[in-house]
Amino acid sequence: MTGAGGPHIAGASVRIAVASTPLTATLAEAVPAAIAAVEEAARRGARIVCLPETALPGHRGQPRPVPDVPREAVDAAVRAVGDAAARAGIAAIVGAERPTPSGREIVAHVIDATGSEVGVQAKTQIDPSEEADYVPGFGRRTFTVAGLTFGIAICHEAFRYPEISRSLVLAGARVLFVPHYVTTDDGSLPERWCDAASPYNEKALLVRALENSVYVAQANVAAPDQGSATCVVGPDGTLLASLPYGAIGVAVADVVPERADRRIALRWAPERSLVDPARP
Repeated sequence: MTGAGGPHIAGASVRIAVASTPLTATLAEAVPAAIAAVEEAARRGARIVCLPETALPGHRGQPRPVPDVPREAVDAAVRAVGDAAARAGIAAIVGAERPTPSGREIVAHVIDATGSEVGVQAKTQIDPSEEADYVPGFGRRTFTVAGLTFGIAICHEAFRYPEISRSLVLAGARVLFVPHYVTTDDGSLPERWCDAASPYNEKALLVRALENSVYVAQANVAAPDQGSATCVVGPDGTLLASLPYGAIGVAVADVVPERADRRIALRWAPERSLVDPARP
């Protein structure tokens, strides 16, 4: 399903997009693919588009080697995608790596429809399998772009650390964007969303939507062994829009911020759940 989503709900809506770009290993491959996704999302009326994790230059967990890329080259690539977003009049969440003195961080650059960078979200929880290639970053924030307040949880930290998603929702996020890179163990493609035989990842993101009463918009790479969907899930767990597994393209959905009422998240009362060994 690639539609613009769900039954009519009262309130102003914002059209968002999630993109599956091809699995790239160099900036020469990655930048044109990212720009194509941005342009397609704009043609389909989206106000903001989310690209996959490390779309620039490509995730280092893939079978092909990814050459070292200097910080200046990555920054120039992000600017090129931002310039394309400005020409198309759309905001973009651009996954990239960020070389630092401590090592490569995984980040998501938030760029508004003028091409200006609003901020950067670093991945703060690195999967154990990524530790040879990446280091964790620090800090967490929400963003407001195109009339939509959202947070970003990148891949592993959205799947395994629900506290991160909850903290963003409590800080005001109505949408959680989840750029990620997930593949299947056997190299196959799933046939159905949230199939019991598929990797757990998209099931975890369905729960993130339900346990927080918000939208979850997730963007995975279009690899031949893509293990979780590029899709948008509603606050009630409804699949609003998705791309076929392994397909390059963009899925769009109209989200209504007031429908993401955060009701379940706001009921959280941590003071009632403190561990007290002395309590009978």
